[in-house]
Amino acid sequence: MMNIPFVPADPSNYYSGRGGNPIKYIVVHYTANDGDTDEGNAHYFQGAGRRASAHYFVDEDSVTQSVRDSDAAWHCGGAIESSHHPLRGICMNRNSLGVEMCSDIVGGKYAITPQTVDRTVELVRWLMDKYGIHVDHVVRHYDVTGKLCPEPWVRDESLWRAFKARLTAPVEPEPKKEDDEVVEKKKVLLNGKTYECECICKDETNYIKMRSLQQAGFTVDFDAVRKLPSITAPQCRAFVPDGTPDVQAAIDTVQEVAGLEEQTIEYLLRYQWGEDLVKKLAAAMQK
Repeated sequence: MMNIPFVPADPSNYYSGRGGNPIKYIVVHYTANDGDTDEGNAHYFQGAGRRASAHYFVDEDSVTQSVRDSDAAWHCGGAIESSHHPLRGICMNRNSLGVEMCSDIVGGKYAITPQTVDRTVELVRWLMDKYGIHVDHVVRHYDVTGKLCPEPWVRDESLWRAFKARLTAPVEPEPKKEDDEVVEKKKVLLNGKTYECECICKDETNYIKMRSLQQAGFTVDFDAVRKLPSITAPQCRAFVPDGTPDVQAAIDTVQEVAGLEEQTIEYLLRYQWGEDLVKKLAAAMQK
């Protein structure tokens, strides 16, 4: 969802409501100015008696809304201005949204900067998605009344075709920054026991958070002499994630009575009949 500021046009510059007509078209215009801004245009239409308006104004770095989508801006009506007007009487103020691109004059000709085009693509794609508008219903003012608007895209049809193509092109994800970190929960074997820890994945390396080590029973402290974090492994019982309760009970007995280290228990369990051996040892110790 785009966060677009609203600077309301004077009510004398648009129709209140749409007379029950749904939004079916998006009409793209240009302002025919030199170096204007979206904010400046929006403030201009706050004045009464302008006899025109648009829903949105777009420049290189921002968008401003001037007429609410639920109201009909006066942007694509008026007299026929050339023989090209295939959508006359089909696309109208009451069933369309008007998008005005700010313009510049370069070498004596009107131009729309690439940055303004980028912002317009973003806005129009969002409106298409919001109202379910097909790309074929994104049109120029020129296609409605024959007015040379946006003039650069009437003069050079390839610019218009390129703009339309971008409206349906897949959106490429932003390139991943080198310092991006992805935090994932992963199962990690710590002291023979399986824990679900938060791991930071960076540069194809997994880093376990100290908080996760604390939750696993490790002592995390700070060595004031060496001025370094210190991590001490816990003296914990051996654990068999897939073992049955009786096997685990036998392990606890052997470890407690014989004082065997966890690594010794794990060595015994690797024996082909390790679990049976541990249970027999536990039984003998309990006699």
